[in-house]
Amino acid sequence: MLSLGGNFMKSQHTFALSFYLKRENELNGKAPIYAKITVDGKYLRLALKRSVEPKFWNQRTQRLLGNTPEIILLREKLRQVTNEINGAYDELRYQKKAITAQAIKSKVEGQEEGKTLMYLIKYHYEHQGSLLAQGTIKNYYSTERFLKEFLKRKKLTDIQLTALDFRFITEFAVYLRKKEPDRAQRPCTNNTVMKHMERLQKLTGLALKFGWIITDPFLNYQRHIIKKDRECLDMDEISALWSLEIEDNSIMLVKEMFLFSCYTGLSYNEISRLTNDFIKRESDGSLWIEMIRQKTLNTSELKFHVPILPEALGLIEKYEHSAESLFKGTIFPSPTNQYMNRCLKIISRLAGISKCLTFHVARHSFATTITLENGVSIESVAHMLGHSSTRTTQIYSKVKKKKVASEMNLVKLKLHPVIRKVV
Repeated sequence: MLSLGGNFMKSQHTFALSFYLKRENELNGKAPIYAKITVDGKYLRLALKRSVEPKFWNQRTQRLLGNTPEIILLREKLRQVTNEINGAYDELRYQKKAITAQAIKSKVEGQEEGKTLMYLIKYHYEHQGSLLAQGTIKNYYSTERFLKEFLKRKKLTDIQLTALDFRFITEFAVYLRKKEPDRAQRPCTNNTVMKHMERLQKLTGLALKFGWIITDPFLNYQRHIIKKDRECLDMDEISALWSLEIEDNSIMLVKEMFLFSCYTGLSYNEISRLTNDFIKRESDGSLWIEMIRQKTLNTSELKFHVPILPEALGLIEKYEHSAESLFKGTIFPSPTNQYMNRCLKIISRLAGISKCLTFHVARHSFATTITLENGVSIESVAHMLGHSSTRTTQIYSKVKKKKVASEMNLVKLKLHPVIRKVV
């Protein structure tokens, strides 16, 4: 077996090169010569397109025997291939690219190198990005940034897709968990790490479909999401917000947009783009919001309808004719999301609510306090939230102690007469 001497010692990879005869393909008394390139225990064969009589080959020393003109030419060919493979290995190291047997073979054969992780991410943005909501794309940007930081720690700028394996993805997950957050960043919780791993898995799934990789690196990887109770407001807290008087009109707007979300389940993005075109009147005179959730362009599954409750209608009538709303062409003169979040912190403090108010909390409050706790079926709630499956909605269906008590009191009323009769 031929090794690379000093290069082997400096590399973090195990790398070996050997030659052998493929006796089973012997033809006219000659067997073809092959090179075997091994990196980190994985190997590929490279055909030299040369043959020799087995009696002139010593497998133990991997040397050609004899000094005939034909043997001398073959010996030179082996030397040339050895230099080319060594050179390909050194070039990959110098360029800080992923070192695999396939990458070395591709360089020696002059073929196009396999697709890389950064190429895959770029392809995903260009060809799949138009199908995703802007918020989802932003999440992919975050995953891309962390992948680049992880590669940099490994002294790489990119990596061949064929080099992605179970070890790579598990080490990436560990990196996310241990990563010191940058300024204004929060540490990665378990569920945050799992979201990044989910996005990476979707990317590698795309590579599998295109045949850019053969083996799924996530084959034996299990993502584990820790289920948490979704924070929501109870009716006392929602009532506290309704009765809260705020002199600053901008902060009052934020409070009432939050309440609008509590009574419709609309996200911040949906409220911001809500216009009269999305409000439909039915034959019975009832008003409904009819929109499409902008997760993907799969509009057949994500169209949703929400009946407008009196509380929500009052807020529409208050703001739809305001100067700023008329200028923007929307129902609400929506401030930026960052400004809204700052105001919600002020509002929660003024209302004496200890929970961190976000539009996710408002949406959860609609799902739990306004609808599920008042007997609306989970199937109807799923439709109003724009969920394609009730499994997604089930994360909102937190059963509260007071609701259990209320329902059990009804059971007691039914059971007591029977109990007295038995006694």
